[in-house]
Amino acid sequence: MTGRAFRGLALVCVLACALALAGCFESRLPDGVVASINGEPIRLSAVQALMDSRSSSLGIPHRPSLEAMKSRYGGALGTLIVHTLVRQDLERRGMAVTDAALEHAVDQVREDFGPGGLEQFLTASSLREADWKALMRDHLAMEVFRKRVLLPAIQVSMAEARAYYEAHKGDFVLPGYLDVCFAAAPEKEALAAYCQSFTARFRERPEADAEADFAVLSGAAASDSGALAQCLEVQPDEVPPAWRKEAASLKPGTCGQPRQQDGEWRAIALAGRQKGHALELTEAYPLIEAILLEEKKSAAFGEWLEANLGRSEILVAPELKESLLTPGLPGFVTEEPEEGDELDRPESQQGREDDAAATADEAAAAVQEDVPDGRDGAHRGARHRGAARPAPRSAGR
Repeated sequence: MTGRAFRGLALVCVLACALALAGCFESRLPDGVVASINGEPIRLSAVQALMDSRSSSLGIPHRPSLEAMKSRYGGALGTLIVHTLVRQDLERRGMAVTDAALEHAVDQVREDFGPGGLEQFLTASSLREADWKALMRDHLAMEVFRKRVLLPAIQVSMAEARAYYEAHKGDFVLPGYLDVCFAAAPEKEALAAYCQSFTARFRERPEADAEADFAVLSGAAASDSGALAQCLEVQPDEVPPAWRKEAASLKPGTCGQPRQQDGEWRAIALAGRQKGHALELTEAYPLIEAILLEEKKSAAFGEWLEANLGRSEILVAPELKESLLTPGLPGFVTEEPEEGDELDRPESQQGREDDAAATADEAAAAVQEDVPDGRDGAHRGARHRGAARPAPRSAGR
């Protein structure tokens, strides 16, 4: 997972355990304040803003019970306590997120939404811009803390990687897959012309270009013939049952027999057949390193949080103390979004290329030169070097 900090559930559970040990004091706080962290207040409006930013993605019921509402407030408050402790630690280290970094992130999100889009999102989420910016600052702070405080102190040795590989070999077996194209045309002659062009173009490929994009090859064949085609990278058992037996018998570069279905002619073409294989340790190492880094990072963060709680003065409103310290209460969010997901778009905006959290990562990288954005583009060849296979691609005519 690139550019993301810690899951809210893990943070709040660690917080609950540590607070139970360190002591969490009830206090009469000023009106509108639900907690105080080393003198810094957390207002009820901030808790509500975090809850509003999560409600649509978590499918929270519109009329939850009183117990569920208390639990949700406790979970949100726990997350904000963690954010506050992180921000205070960064300030002591001279690494606080600057106003310039925040505004850069906001500008990037605003640009990504398009004219008026951010305002529409905030209105739909019942969020004030000031509250949303505070959530954005918290996200940036978590990213800086993870990358500049935790990760530099963590290392993964080759012995650790080898031990993990031996214990989880089954996780590093890549399944075989097929490169297939499904073609259709109203006339049998057009479909036959597609298959003829597909085979000819496949055979004409230079040997050095064996990894050429088969969807492009198919698109050219479709253009030659007037047929329509869709190409996919699929595992053998993902081929539609009606075509599965034929796909298993085809040779690369050939088409199956045309068949008439639903008033048109259809055929399947096979561009390639890749065998499954187990990754060697050298191929799997980047994946193993990432897994072990995440585990060590979570452990290091838990230790840091417990130590900080032990030397912090935390006052909590009596109404929320029980739900804060008891994650198992009914209604407690059992799988909260990763830090920064409170910046995500509503469902109607999900088709855009980057989400707001990724933009925040980019902004952090722009301000902190030693914080990489981590946003790598997946491409087809990466699978053969041991990376996870990307989702099936499709290409029309």
